[in-house]
Amino acid sequence: MPKRKPRALLLVAMCLASSCGDGGGDARPEPPPQKVPPGCGKYDPSRAKPAPQPITVVHLDPGVPPSTQLAVAACAGLRNRKVSGSVYLDADPHDLGWLSELGLSAATTVDAEPFLASCVEAFPSCVRYDYATQKALLPNVLTAAAALGAVPLDEGQKVRCAAPVFDAVTELADKSTPLLATKYVFDKFGRQTTGLAMLNPGYEQAPSEPRSPALNREMKPALVDLVFSEKLFAVFLVNGCTNGHPEKAALSSIVDAGQWPSPIPVYGYNNSWYVLGGYLYEAQTTCLDSHKMGAVPSEVGNLSFFSTRAPAITEAGAVVQNPAEAVTYDPQKTYVAFVVGDGDNIQYMLTTRRDWFQQRVASCAASPSSCAPLTWSISPHLARLAPDVLGWYYAKSHQTKRDYFVLPPSGHLYAYPSTLAEAAQNPFVAATERDACVLGLTGTVHWDSAGTWRVAADHFLPKYLKNGAIRGIFPVNVPFAFPIFTWWPEEQFFEVQKDTEGGRLAVFKPRSWRGIDSASDAFRLTPQLMAAEIAAYPKGTVTWVYMTSDGGLTLENGFLTLAKLLPPHVQLVSTDTAANLAIASQR
Repeated sequence: MPKRKPRALLLVAMCLASSCGDGGGDARPEPPPQKVPPGCGKYDPSRAKPAPQPITVVHLDPGVPPSTQLAVAACAGLRNRKVSGSVYLDADPHDLGWLSELGLSAATTVDAEPFLASCVEAFPSCVRYDYATQKALLPNVLTAAAALGAVPLDEGQKVRCAAPVFDAVTELADKSTPLLATKYVFDKFGRQTTGLAMLNPGYEQAPSEPRSPALNREMKPALVDLVFSEKLFAVFLVNGCTNGHPEKAALSSIVDAGQWPSPIPVYGYNNSWYVLGGYLYEAQTTCLDSHKMGAVPSEVGNLSFFSTRAPAITEAGAVVQNPAEAVTYDPQKTYVAFVVGDGDNIQYMLTTRRDWFQQRVASCAASPSSCAPLTWSISPHLARLAPDVLGWYYAKSHQTKRDYFVLPPSGHLYAYPSTLAEAAQNPFVAATERDACVLGLTGTVHWDSAGTWRVAADHFLPKYLKNGAIRGIFPVNVPFAFPIFTWWPEEQFFEVQKDTEGGRLAVFKPRSWRGIDSASDAFRLTPQLMAAEIAAYPKGTVTWVYMTSDGGLTLENGFLTLAKLLPPHVQLVSTDTAANLAIASQR
């Protein structure tokens, strides 16, 4: 998985049963009025769905040559583009598990080589390239092949490219650097693409000199199927975000060409410039001077399968959040919402977070009385890229009746919203509000970088007051270890923003929990010490805790352990309820 943490270092370079139950009364706090954002209508269950197709499962062993892995993933994307949801890759230990969870079965199972041979028969157009000498240009080769609907075939493969529609060996002979090849491929194929993806061809992940990493790894096939099903423009310029470098000028000209709507969602992962423990430009927002990109972390396979076999979820009511807890604000209580973080990363949602959710369901089934409310951050892009997966999470939450969802950082995209270009900010807010409507929630985790929070609080966050679709903002600073809202009194845990038309928005102070092995590191406290800290908060407090797994914290050793240690006056709630309680406390 992408090494997204620890972010504190990353941008230094830039329950007892009484505490888990409903409690606190039997009336829900009345939320502020909410308007349905434009573009989010009522769900129509009679809408047409694609006819079920026989599924071919392709077993893609990790020992298969990398060029074959790329070709097979490309073929899966082409096949799913032509026949919706027809090819599924078994390339990760979690892949077959999803077929089982979704009640799907294979009509045919085949290995990589015979599948590739049959694919070339079905898609005789091919792009010829040389993996050994053109490794740095793989994103460019894949872009050309995706735009042309052709199979990318390495010269050394058993399946040969006899009559290429694009011969990268000759076409890119005098454009042998990523800079020159990217400019050439964009000029030639950019207009045929539908979006932007960053795919690392195999550069060293933690180089001593980030400007010039060694090309010492193999390119992973993850996301390649989506590149081909959706004709994404794939690129990877190591210094595409480096001031004064010609690669930045080239990337800027591509992003500013107006080919894709702003803010631009960037699929894949920008894992260039690994500095002091993290990737400097992973959120994309600060990469270019135009400040109109955000990330959709999605280095994972089978998105072409999931995104084509079921219609995208675009309307309110297709997935339904559990009813809010029946809680009335009590100044003698302390209310805390715990959030499982990193749900913006679709790779996590298709792998480890599924494991955690299954563990959570089992835990609640074994001990219903101690099943405390828990909120999961979840990518809104699952509604389009994997609607069946999104439905699975919601269905599982209905089993426990205590699991809830919140938009991940920072709403519609993994971005630093207050640093987006002004022209991109209102579209970002509108997209986030539509996401909230579709997913049936009212909260978003919000990341911004150090030094921008005054602007965020005064200028960006109030944009959410107009429609009332977002009622809770749950911030995390980047770097997370640095304090924010330092102008608030130390004992203040939230602020309720208001407008003259009755809009209300609860903005919370951040608290991150990443590990459970320290008696002094505030971000890695043992569950016992974390419970003691929360118990000591002033009564009447409404707050939250953001949990990430990068420091060793898991669902079992963290939340499930801590929830049993909290005293009776501490009540765990969902993020939506926390926002409503904070707002109710100020009336």
